[in-house]
Amino acid sequence: MDKVTLSNSTFEALVKHLVEMEEGKNKIVDQYFPDPSPEREEFKELIEQYINLIESLVANARKSKKQDRAVPFVTIGCEVELEDLATGETLNYRIASPLHGTVREGDVSCLSPMGKSLLLRKMGDHIEVDAPGGVFKYCIKSIQLQNELEQ
Repeated sequence: MDKVTLSNSTFEALVKHLVEMEEGKNKIVDQYFPDPSPEREEFKELIEQYINLIESLVANARKSKKQDRAVPFVTIGCEVELEDLATGETLNYRIASPLHGTVREGDVSCLSPMGKSLLLRKMGDHIEVDAPGGVFKYCIKSIQLQNELEQ
C-alpha cells in the first residue's frame, strides 16, 4: 500500500478500530454465521482481508495535523456518499458495526448486501449491490470517517 496521509484523530480512530475488530472478529462470525456454510467462509475471508488492509493502512500512514476525516477506502464507521447510476440520486450511508448496538437512520450493517459491497472500496469505484429488491448500481463519490469512530 502506498503512503497515505491521515489526520492524527483519524489515525488514532483506525488503530482503535483495528484492535476492536481483531478482538471481535470471531464473535461476529459465530454470532451471525453460527453454522458452517459458504456465507460463513466468505465473511471470514472478507473480515481477514479487511483487517489486513487496515493494518497496512496504519503501518504505512503519515500523520498530519490537518483535521479532515478522509480515508482511502470504505471502513466500518465511514459515511459514504453514493450516486445511484440509474436515477442520479445522491445517497448517504454510514457503515455500522455489528459490535455496537447503536443504529441510526442511514446506517447499513457491514453484514448487509450494501455494506459488504461497500467495504474496502475506493472513491470513484462503481459497485453493484445484489439486494432483495434487485440489483442496484452506484458510484462512490466520497468517503469520510464519522466522529463516532473517532471518539
